[in-house]
Amino acid sequence: MLFWEKIKKRLAKSNSKNLTQEESELNDFLTKILDFKPGNLEVYRKAFIHRSAQVKDENGNDVNFERLEFLGDAVLGLIIAVFIFEKAPDEQEGYLTKMRSKIVSRNQLNGIGKQMKLAERLHPAGNPNLGEDINGDLVEALIGAVYLDQGFETTANFIFTKIIDKHLDLEKLEKTISSYKSLILEWGQKTKNKISFNTFEEDNAEDLIVFVSVVRLNEKVVSKGRGTSKKRAEENAAKRAYYFLQNKMENVL
Repeated sequence: MLFWEKIKKRLAKSNSKNLTQEESELNDFLTKILDFKPGNLEVYRKAFIHRSAQVKDENGNDVNFERLEFLGDAVLGLIIAVFIFEKAPDEQEGYLTKMRSKIVSRNQLNGIGKQMKLAERLHPAGNPNLGEDINGDLVEALIGAVYLDQGFETTANFIFTKIIDKHLDLEKLEKTISSYKSLILEWGQKTKNKISFNTFEEDNAEDLIVFVSVVRLNEKVVSKGRGTSKKRAEENAAKRAYYFLQNKMENVL
């Protein structure tokens, strides 16, 4: 049996049973944003469960959207790579890599997730400490769920019609900065200025893990940033450092 057939068989569920009100609402919500009727509601339900809900399956394993987010990130990256490859036949690898990074950037995905109103389906609801990035996380988890439920072709079509066609302006993206950290590190190398990041977990009484990143220019602190991961904290700190150093950087980069 082919790999995909095994996955479909494992995920298959009877659609003949009556839906609960919660399942019916989720089904209607998904049908509206996906433009097709989901086959396996259970996999989509997992796409909206945050780890703070502390949901367990019958074997005691954690149930949340993080595995689907991991899968969706990989699937999205592949489809976007194919799109950029075909859209820019005369561009070299450097351009393709930068454009892919810009399209799948956290800010870009956060905006898409907001417009789709995915956080409205999040469980548990109303947690103000999750931050903006939850919107992009849910986009990736949703893509992972679509892939498991419908396969590659339908997932690619969803990404093209609901994300690329509806939300992406390539000309505008070409002018945006995809990574402030990479930008200021590049400037530091070219100008022989030492740029360093000191990132650590912040002590707090909440369940949410928060990191703080401190950017130094030649050992002098120029900015700080916070985030729910080291990468996000460093990018937030780098963005503030960029605006602090912008006048110096304009004539170099």
